[in-house]
Amino acid sequence: MIPLKLSIRNFLSYRENVPILDFGGVHVACLCGDNGHGKSALLDAITWCLWGRARGQVQDDLVAFGADEARVELEFLARDSRYRAIRTRRKAGGRRRQGATDLQLQAIDPAGGVSQVITCNSVRDTQSRIELLVGMDYETFINSAFLLQGRADEFTNKTPAERKAVLSSILGLDAYDRFQSRAREQAGERRSEADRLDGRLSQLQTELEATGDPTSEMEAIKQILTEIGTGLEQSRGLAQELRTRTAFLQGVEGELLDRQARFSQTRKDIAQLEADKSSIEARIQEHRTLVSKADEIREAMGRLQEAQRDFAGLQDSRREHDSLRQSVNDLNRVIQVEKAQLETEIQELRRRVAHELLPQSDEEPKLIRLLEEARYKLEKSVEDENTLSEMRDKLNLLSRSIGEGQSLEAQYISEGKQLKEKLRLLEKADSGSAICPLCLSPLSKEGCQRLSESYDREIKEKRELYLNNRAQLLQLEKQREIHEGELALRERAHTDEVNQLRTRIARAETLLEAARTASVEMQRVRDREGKLVEILDKGDYALESRASLETIEQQLASLAFDEEAYQRTYQQTVELEPFNLLNSKLELSLAQLVNEEEALNQNQEMTRRRQEELLTLKQQIGDGEEAVKDRPRVEARLSAILSSISQLEAEQQSALTTRGLLEGRIDRRQQLQTDLERNQEASRQFREEYSIYQELTGAFGRQGVQAMLIETVVPRLEEEANFLLGRMTDNRMHVKLETQRERRAGSGDPIETLQINVSDELGSRSYEMYSGGEGFRVNLALRIALSRVLSQRTGAPLPTLFIDEGFGTQDASGRERILDVISAIEDDFDKILVITHLDDLKDMFPVRIEVQKDANGSTFWLS
Repeated sequence: MIPLKLSIRNFLSYRENVPILDFGGVHVACLCGDNGHGKSALLDAITWCLWGRARGQVQDDLVAFGADEARVELEFLARDSRYRAIRTRRKAGGRRRQGATDLQLQAIDPAGGVSQVITCNSVRDTQSRIELLVGMDYETFINSAFLLQGRADEFTNKTPAERKAVLSSILGLDAYDRFQSRAREQAGERRSEADRLDGRLSQLQTELEATGDPTSEMEAIKQILTEIGTGLEQSRGLAQELRTRTAFLQGVEGELLDRQARFSQTRKDIAQLEADKSSIEARIQEHRTLVSKADEIREAMGRLQEAQRDFAGLQDSRREHDSLRQSVNDLNRVIQVEKAQLETEIQELRRRVAHELLPQSDEEPKLIRLLEEARYKLEKSVEDENTLSEMRDKLNLLSRSIGEGQSLEAQYISEGKQLKEKLRLLEKADSGSAICPLCLSPLSKEGCQRLSESYDREIKEKRELYLNNRAQLLQLEKQREIHEGELALRERAHTDEVNQLRTRIARAETLLEAARTASVEMQRVRDREGKLVEILDKGDYALESRASLETIEQQLASLAFDEEAYQRTYQQTVELEPFNLLNSKLELSLAQLVNEEEALNQNQEMTRRRQEELLTLKQQIGDGEEAVKDRPRVEARLSAILSSISQLEAEQQSALTTRGLLEGRIDRRQQLQTDLERNQEASRQFREEYSIYQELTGAFGRQGVQAMLIETVVPRLEEEANFLLGRMTDNRMHVKLETQRERRAGSGDPIETLQINVSDELGSRSYEMYSGGEGFRVNLALRIALSRVLSQRTGAPLPTLFIDEGFGTQDASGRERILDVISAIEDDFDKILVITHLDDLKDMFPVRIEVQKDANGSTFWLS
């Protein structure tokens, strides 16, 4: 994994507007800055984004103080492809009872196209995909490529078994654990299957012996089925003849019922025809009566048509007269409306001047005075900003002092823990095995006592320094809290005052502009009022309507319309209107009289034919009733034959069932024989596979291939570590790695382990008895050796090495030697990032990422 770009927001000491950290062009660089300013937080951001872990921090504690959400975005190169991981964390709060984490993964198009989202369905699945791309989990990373602050001895301080497990993980030997587990599962499955098949074979043999040979029984059943088939064929033929006769008699009975129904319906039809004949004769008589008055009706119709013509002419004259009268009324209304509009507009203009424009114009002098006063107060309030700036500077100074105190507090705690650990080791040592950590000579009992008292004094001094620093830190934090509260109140009051003055100025300016506009508008309104009064007084309005009114009144005078003649003609048409209906009925009677006479003749003919049909149906009904008397005898005989057929079919079905059972027994016997042979072959094959998987389980185990691979890697790891340790100590120190140790006498094979033995010119000693500086060199050599061995096994340089602090335990010469080691291995890594707060070290690096923290949080820049 090679980091390319890192983007942070609200993560630990980093807040908003943090620049993007671009690793392009960076090969060897140091992260430098004061303690507590956020150097390690940048590497924490990388590990948290990729693995969700950062130096044991609780997830919600990673969110910057005062923020609700932290976000880290990392572009990185893995397996020759570019990816982007984005991890966010929302703190618990409000309606959220628990915090929430989101993880997104994208594949970046090298040509600059749209990134492809490759996020899985859950955070856990996406995390697994990232670890697959990077090729290691978090524990492997901090044990090889990342020397975490305070945990440089992560590998050496583990138990031998844990060291071997870490080495196995780094070498990718955990795959053999999976192979062994899979082989063990397969062996168990094969053995279980073979045992199951043996039981199945015994069951099949028993069932085969119990089945027997049903061949003779099958021949007897076939003879019975042949005899039953012959009897069924004869009975079914006779039954078919009886069914045909029964169907014929059912048809005759159906026709009989139909003829009886038709006989009843024909009698009803004759009765209906008689009734229709009486109705037709009545309508014929009515038509003949109306036809006898034809001359009288036609003479009255002539007088009606003449009166209708006269009335139509008078109606045209009346419509024209009414239209002209309506136009006169409309024009009079238009003239009155225009006059009323003039009067209303004059009144509205006078009201606007008196109630709106004049009062608004009179406010102009007062608004000018208010505007000048507000602008003067705003100029005075701006001067208060200098006082607030001084308070902010003082608060920043307190924050820096608190940061320095917190760094000292962490230093005192770390040094105290180291002294307590040395004291514990000294107390555990036997009187003859204790070694002085300075001169490396054996210590007597008195020497141990003196050294123990010296450690006690140092612990008390560190505790005193810690308590004094803690008291000062609490006092500084209290002062900062007071200043923050006072500054917030002053800033809020200053902001409120400035906002109120600006609002007052803006309102006064708006009202002043409106007053000046009102003065101009008032003069325009008064001019308009004078013009409208003049038009009203002279009557110069609705001129076109007045001319049209005069023309229409002249047309009314010239139009001659007689209202009495109109009413007289109308009354005449009303009196003669009934003859119009009589004339229509007369024409209809003349047309229908012939049809009714024809319908009477047809009615008489249909009645005659129905009477003849009634006689024929009566004769056919008598013949049908005689024929259906034989039906019960035929149906009784058919029922007896069908019963005999049912009995034969039941016997046939029973025989068929028996034959089916026998056929099933024959088939089952053949199937059992086949299954017996097939299971015997499968059992033999599973036994062979079980033996193979048993051998693979041992081969893939810790004592098999894994032990062989570790044995081949350990000499190379030891060689690399001693090469680096030699450069840092002038070949004074040497590391020996032992992968096996003897059990107690007579207790079996050696124990697989990974023991670390460190020796110098004085001989081999326990790793814990070395000083902090010497221990750090051993740790650094082993960790870098692990990284280099891993890169050699993968066939490509290990991309990145992170070293977080640890140089404080070295003297000037030791630091130079460590830098010399870093220079020697820089070609093995794509990027090497070293964190330090020592000024004499940061100038030795070609690229520096400088970190600084202030009241607004941490930030960084490249130099």
